[in-house]
Amino acid sequence: MGIRIKVVIPNASIEFRDSQIEERKKTAAPGNEVEVVCLAHGPVSIEAAYDEALAAPYIIEEVKKAEREGFDVISLDCAMDTIVRAAREAVKIPVTSAGEASYLLALGLCRKFSVVTVLKSTALEIKENISKYGFENRVASVRNANVPVLDLQDEKKAFKAILEEAKIAIKEDGAEVIVLGCTGMSSLTGKLQKELDVPVIDPAAASLKLAEIYVSMGLTTSKIAYEAPGEKEII
Repeated sequence: MGIRIKVVIPNASIEFRDSQIEERKKTAAPGNEVEVVCLAHGPVSIEAAYDEALAAPYIIEEVKKAEREGFDVISLDCAMDTIVRAAREAVKIPVTSAGEASYLLALGLCRKFSVVTVLKSTALEIKENISKYGFENRVASVRNANVPVLDLQDEKKAFKAILEEAKIAIKEDGAEVIVLGCTGMSSLTGKLQKELDVPVIDPAAASLKLAEIYVSMGLTTSKIAYEAPGEKEII
């Protein structure tokens, strides 16, 4: 029996979700089941801490639902690692997240990597996460292409802006790997790879493949690190 993976896109854009389903399903190993969902309510994109706060209750709702439905693992499909700690506290099954997974992958490929994300506000959140994870000395830079998440669907314009920032990261900042700082950039990974002389990491794929590894190795979240919250009344 294959691994059942629930991919939770932490925004409420059905259009964005539908544009990502094919990319996620083709990433999974043959025989594994991938279900991609977005939120029933919340912001249509996650680009700043404010967006994360608005989306938080609905993300937890989807995470807990995935466990009830019998999924083996959850992939949080956002490079800002939106409320990943809370998600891990909420369930017993493993939870991977796109930003963290892509950095872990990059660490084994280079000495210094750069992240190219969408907006300045997103870059600030990613920098804070990198500091929290203790990866600052392995990061050359965090750049933004000044392209809002939903505008990534204009692939020609988005590609040009992302490529320009990636080239600067390599030439001026010393990046040896480029990590894409938004899961909405997934479809551009192959095109960017052809134009750059360094590996390019798709964060959505990194999170999904790490999810498969955890389950195949029989690993799950440490409840010493992510202790389940006590039951309490919510009023």
